[in-house]
Amino acid sequence: MPIKKKTWVRPTHQSLICGYCETCNKELMSDEGGWIITANKKYFCHDGKDGSCFDNYCVLKVKQQKENNYVW
Repeated sequence: MPIKKKTWVRPTHQSLICGYCETCNKELMSDEGGWIITANKKYFCHDGKDGSCFDNYCVLKVKQQKENNYVW
């Protein structure tokens, strides 16, 4: 029976930090889902439930847009 050489094995899975949430400053990892990047390169958490950071951002932007449209 031959003796098996013990060698170092490189991990096959690497997780990278893609960014941080604009509102809660949470790390957004490459191997985890639940985050969104806007066209302005802003990162947000999004877990599909009520009260996620992206949903709050959308509500805030709609309010700002309505306020700006009503001012003549």
